[in-house]
Amino acid sequence: MILTKIDKYIIKKFLGTFFFIFILIMSISMVFDLSEKVTVFFERGASWFEILTIYYSNFVIYFGFQFIFMINFISVIWFTSKMAQNSEIIPILGTGASFNRLLRPYFISSTILVIITLIMYNFVLPPSNKQRLEFEEQFYRVSFSPSAGKVQLENGQNILYKRYIGKENKINELVIEQWDDEKLVYILNAKHAIGDSTTNQWYLEKYNIRHFREKDDIYMLGEETDTILGFKLTDIIFRENIVETMNFSQLNAFIESEKLRNSKQVPKYLLDKYNRIAAPFAIYILTLIGMVVSSKKTRGGTGANVAIGIILCVTYIFAMKMTTVAALNVNFDPLIASWLPNIIFLFIAIFLYKQASK
Repeated sequence: MILTKIDKYIIKKFLGTFFFIFILIMSISMVFDLSEKVTVFFERGASWFEILTIYYSNFVIYFGFQFIFMINFISVIWFTSKMAQNSEIIPILGTGASFNRLLRPYFISSTILVIITLIMYNFVLPPSNKQRLEFEEQFYRVSFSPSAGKVQLENGQNILYKRYIGKENKINELVIEQWDDEKLVYILNAKHAIGDSTTNQWYLEKYNIRHFREKDDIYMLGEETDTILGFKLTDIIFRENIVETMNFSQLNAFIESEKLRNSKQVPKYLLDKYNRIAAPFAIYILTLIGMVVSSKKTRGGTGANVAIGIILCVTYIFAMKMTTVAALNVNFDPLIASWLPNIIFLFIAIFLYKQASK
């Protein structure tokens, strides 16, 4: 495919405007966020270097790509409206180029953004989110430390604990009851237990185990030990945003393990998985809508087109929220919930395109 000067001109306009608006919006977001958190950051010992290189570098990546379709949409409307107001589009069509041909550089640019976003969502954002969340927990939020909990596992184990200390992955007063139908097999008590989030390896301090038998029970005592239990830390302590730190393969494995546990949160995790694919493809749809609503010179100029774009963006986000609520609360299929806003807006885009190309 040979790119003409017009193709290169529009691609340059598209991507240049996108990155300008991306940097502008993220810079404003950083200023507001910093004004709220900077005092707490310094009080807890964070340096400017850590704040900028660890927290805000990942902050920009996370929030920028969460709303990339909106930034892309505003960018398309902005530079296309400018071209229309400057009477640049009419001469292009006047050379014999069709409206379809005019769309080609828009979709080339969109494809670049879609590919980048797919890679970011599934492979780059998860480790970036992990750094951001760990920084927030260390220097801003109160550590994730639920006061008590009780979990019943599929293998017949009841897990009880009095406190979880997130910064150390430590559980205080851990109790494990192993049942075989209605028969209690053994009870393990540990004053402190430190677990791993990816394996079943544990470190126990001041522990005792009582095995129940028909006549003489067996007792075991110890000060400390490394052992393997029938569960990992995330099986009993789960933070909702942990899925944000998983890449695509890790998320798939996690969902399969949660299905085996019959977790009620599986639809939520599936929704996150499908959104990682569906959301980037919204860039194509919103690019088409943005182009067709701003390609004609209007009395209101660029401002009117941007206002229309923002209204459509808000409507799209509202549709996403509605389908998410339906998937989580009324057993709506997560796959359909992820793609339904795209399908609805695709029909809107096709309708607007047919009107504009006449």
